[in-house]
Amino acid sequence: MLNLNKVAEEFEMISYETHLYFNKKTGEFEYHSDFMDSDTVDAEMFEEDFRIAAPTPNDIDEYNIMVRFTKTVTEPRINELLCVALEGRGAFRRFKDTLHRVGLVDEWLAFKRDAYIDIARDWCEENGITYLDKTHSIKPAQAFEDKCSLSIMIIPLTEKAADDAAEVLVDALGYSKMDAGIEIRNMLKQPRIVFAALASDRVVGIIGAIPQYGITGWELHPLAVLKKYQRCGIGSALLKVMECEVIRRGGVMIYLGSDDESGATSLFGVNLYEDTFRKIENIKNIGGHPFPFYQKHGYKIVGVFPDANGIGKPDIWMSKRIDKA
Repeated sequence: MLNLNKVAEEFEMISYETHLYFNKKTGEFEYHSDFMDSDTVDAEMFEEDFRIAAPTPNDIDEYNIMVRFTKTVTEPRINELLCVALEGRGAFRRFKDTLHRVGLVDEWLAFKRDAYIDIARDWCEENGITYLDKTHSIKPAQAFEDKCSLSIMIIPLTEKAADDAAEVLVDALGYSKMDAGIEIRNMLKQPRIVFAALASDRVVGIIGAIPQYGITGWELHPLAVLKKYQRCGIGSALLKVMECEVIRRGGVMIYLGSDDESGATSLFGVNLYEDTFRKIENIKNIGGHPFPFYQKHGYKIVGVFPDANGIGKPDIWMSKRIDKA
């Protein structure tokens, strides 16, 4: 399993004079130079199935990354200086010189690293390579209870961890083992997104999203954390990672339905066909319903489906606009 940061670092070292390959047998990257003695290199070695070519400098297109960074600079004068620096031959040198003059070197390096992380992630996914995304790792604050003194890693869920992920649905949401297994298999299908939170290599939380309106609108389903690890910040971290990934795929909003089948809110057991929006506005959390969790993260209640789970048992719908800002 590749560390995505390591992949990005390798890609940043790619030049026109060398070729980079990933050797699936050894799990290591291999550099091969155009200047190597042809008598020492087997030309067919690069065609073998266990070697995967890395992107070329043309594929990476660092000039385009520079242009995208410039578009994020909102101060008109600085933006103009960077735009001028990008014109004509010598753009790379002028751009970097200008960054030093205007004091944006750190911002550029952070933006560039994120861009290479995205390239590395896409490359891994295109070639079926499992990876760890340590850009999404979290360590909960020490103020939490002892159960939260652990390091959490968030990665894309894989088939190997499907059984552990199903156990999370059983424990957290009350799924049967059969239904949980079916749900996880569905979550792993393209073009869905699914992430897992790992603690000591064990799946302790999962989150999924389904594209429902082309690429712009995504349904959050499901979000679950083992009861033992709830209130440790894992759900919040999973939600943040998912929002970033939906943005990366062109999404602009996420929505979710959150049922009340047990009287957890003031919307339970009432006629929601009358004074609907007044009752939504005055909603009360009576028995630990998750809607306040989502509100804390910017989600708004946008409607209900009265009686969706039976008379007086509504499905509460929430949504959030997301963007790179």
